Amino acid sequence: MALLGMGNPLLDISAEVGQDLLDKYELLPGNAILAEPKHQPLFGEMLKMPNVQLIAGGATQNSIRVAQWMLQEPGGTAYMGCVGADENGAKLKAACEADGVNAMYMVDKATPTGTCATLVVSVERSLCTNLDAAN
Repeated sequence: MALLGMGNPLLDISAEVGQDLLDKYELLPGNAILAEPKHQPLFGEMLKMPNVQLIAGGATQNSIRVAQWMLQEPGGTAYMGCVGADENGAKLKAACEADGVNAMYMVDKATPTGTCATLVVSVERSLCTNLDAAN
Protein backbone atom coordinates (compact mmCIF):
# COMPACT_ATOMS: atom_id res chain seq x y z
CA MET A 1 0.00 0.00 0.00
CA ALA A 2 1.37 3.39 -1.03
CA LEU A 3 -1.26 5.70 0.49
CA LEU A 4 -3.65 5.49 3.47
CA GLY A 5 -6.48 7.91 4.19
CA MET A 6 -8.57 8.23 7.33
CA GLY A 7 -11.72 10.29 7.49
CA ASN A 8 -15.49 10.46 7.62
CA PRO A 9 -16.96 8.02 5.06
CA LEU A 10 -20.34 8.80 3.53
CA LEU A 11 -22.45 6.85 1.08
CA ASP A 12 -23.30 9.45 -1.55
CA ILE A 13 -26.79 8.83 -2.91
CA SER A 14 -26.67 10.84 -6.12
CA ALA A 15 -29.29 11.46 -8.81
CA GLU A 16 -30.37 14.04 -11.33
CA VAL A 17 -33.68 15.36 -10.03
CA GLY A 18 -36.18 18.11 -10.73
CA GLN A 19 -36.45 21.38 -8.86
CA ASP A 20 -39.67 20.01 -7.37
CA LEU A 21 -37.72 17.58 -5.18
CA LEU A 22 -35.55 20.39 -3.81
CA ASP A 23 -38.70 22.41 -3.13
CA LYS A 24 -40.38 19.45 -1.39
CA TYR A 25 -37.52 19.22 1.13
CA GLU A 26 -36.80 22.97 1.27
CA LEU A 27 -33.31 22.57 -0.23
CA LEU A 28 -31.46 25.18 -2.25
CA PRO A 29 -29.39 24.60 -5.40
CA GLY A 30 -25.63 24.91 -4.83
CA ASN A 31 -26.02 24.43 -1.08
CA ALA A 32 -24.85 21.92 1.54
CA ILE A 33 -26.62 21.26 4.84
CA LEU A 34 -26.82 18.75 7.66
CA ALA A 35 -30.07 16.81 7.46
CA GLU A 36 -32.87 17.67 9.86
CA PRO A 37 -35.78 15.37 10.78
CA LYS A 38 -37.85 16.80 7.89
CA HIS A 39 -35.18 15.58 5.41
CA GLN A 40 -35.04 11.94 6.53
CA PRO A 41 -37.57 10.58 3.98
CA LEU A 42 -35.43 12.05 1.17
CA PHE A 43 -32.77 9.34 1.50
CA GLY A 44 -35.19 6.44 1.01
CA GLU A 45 -36.94 8.30 -1.80
CA MET A 46 -33.68 8.79 -3.67
CA LEU A 47 -32.58 5.18 -3.18
CA LYS A 48 -35.71 4.11 -5.10
CA MET A 49 -34.93 6.32 -8.13
CA PRO A 50 -34.00 4.44 -11.31
CA ASN A 51 -31.10 6.82 -12.06
CA VAL A 52 -29.55 6.76 -8.57
CA GLN A 53 -25.80 6.29 -8.24
CA LEU A 54 -24.20 5.05 -5.01
CA ILE A 55 -20.73 6.53 -4.61
CA ALA A 56 -18.11 6.21 -1.87
CA GLY A 57 -17.94 9.77 -0.59
CA GLY A 58 -16.58 12.06 2.08
CA ALA A 59 -13.68 14.41 1.39
CA THR A 60 -10.80 12.10 2.33
CA GLN A 61 -12.37 9.02 0.76
CA ASN A 62 -12.89 10.98 -2.47
CA SER A 63 -9.21 11.99 -2.43
CA ILE A 64 -8.10 8.39 -1.88
CA ARG A 65 -10.33 7.21 -4.75
CA VAL A 66 -8.71 9.79 -7.07
CA ALA A 67 -5.23 8.73 -5.88
CA GLN A 68 -6.11 5.09 -6.62
CA TRP A 69 -7.27 6.05 -10.10
CA MET A 70 -4.01 7.96 -10.66
CA LEU A 71 -1.79 5.16 -9.31
CA GLN A 72 -3.48 2.46 -11.41
CA GLU A 73 -1.83 -0.08 -9.08
CA PRO A 74 -3.92 -2.77 -7.38
CA GLY A 75 -3.78 -2.31 -3.61
CA GLY A 76 -2.09 1.07 -3.94
CA THR A 77 -4.47 2.81 -1.56
CA ALA A 78 -6.48 2.11 1.57
CA TYR A 79 -9.05 4.03 3.57
CA MET A 80 -10.18 3.90 7.21
CA GLY A 81 -13.32 5.36 8.76
CA CYS A 82 -16.45 4.33 10.65
CA VAL A 83 -19.68 2.94 9.19
CA GLY A 84 -22.80 1.34 10.63
CA ALA A 85 -23.63 -2.36 10.62
CA ASP A 86 -26.29 -1.85 7.97
CA GLU A 87 -27.11 -2.18 4.28
CA ASN A 88 -25.71 1.29 3.51
CA GLY A 89 -22.40 0.31 5.11
CA ALA A 90 -22.20 -2.75 2.87
CA LYS A 91 -23.07 -0.62 -0.19
CA LEU A 92 -20.40 1.91 0.77
CA LYS A 93 -17.73 -0.76 1.16
CA ALA A 94 -18.66 -2.30 -2.20
CA ALA A 95 -18.55 1.11 -3.93
CA CYS A 96 -15.16 1.96 -2.42
CA GLU A 97 -13.66 -1.41 -3.29
CA ALA A 98 -15.10 -1.22 -6.83
CA ASP A 99 -12.87 1.84 -7.24
CA GLY A 100 -9.86 -0.28 -6.23
CA VAL A 101 -9.47 1.10 -2.70
CA ASN A 102 -8.93 -1.29 0.22
CA ALA A 103 -11.77 -0.18 2.54
CA MET A 104 -11.01 -0.91 6.20
CA TYR A 105 -14.02 0.39 8.10
CA MET A 106 -14.65 0.26 11.83
CA VAL A 107 -18.25 -0.94 12.25
CA ASP A 108 -20.49 0.76 14.83
CA LYS A 109 -23.42 -1.56 15.56
CA ALA A 110 -25.39 1.22 17.27
CA THR A 111 -25.18 3.98 14.65
CA PRO A 112 -26.22 4.00 10.97
CA THR A 113 -23.79 4.62 8.13
CA GLY A 114 -23.38 8.27 7.16
CA THR A 115 -25.17 9.27 3.96
CA CYS A 116 -25.22 12.28 1.69
CA ALA A 117 -28.15 12.94 -0.62
CA THR A 118 -26.69 14.59 -3.71
CA LEU A 119 -29.46 16.20 -5.74
CA VAL A 120 -28.28 17.37 -9.16
CA VAL A 121 -30.48 19.94 -10.90
CA SER A 122 -29.07 21.14 -14.22
CA VAL A 123 -25.53 22.35 -13.40
CA GLU A 124 -26.12 22.80 -9.65
CA ARG A 125 -26.10 20.28 -6.85
CA SER A 126 -27.56 20.34 -3.38
CA LEU A 127 -26.06 18.22 -0.60
CA CYS A 128 -28.01 17.02 2.43
CA THR A 129 -25.94 14.96 4.87
CA ASN A 130 -26.57 12.59 7.77
CA LEU A 131 -23.13 12.20 9.42
CA ASP A 132 -24.19 9.38 11.76
CA ALA A 133 -21.31 6.85 12.13
CA ALA A 134 -18.99 9.07 10.07
CA ASN A 135 -19.05 11.59 12.88
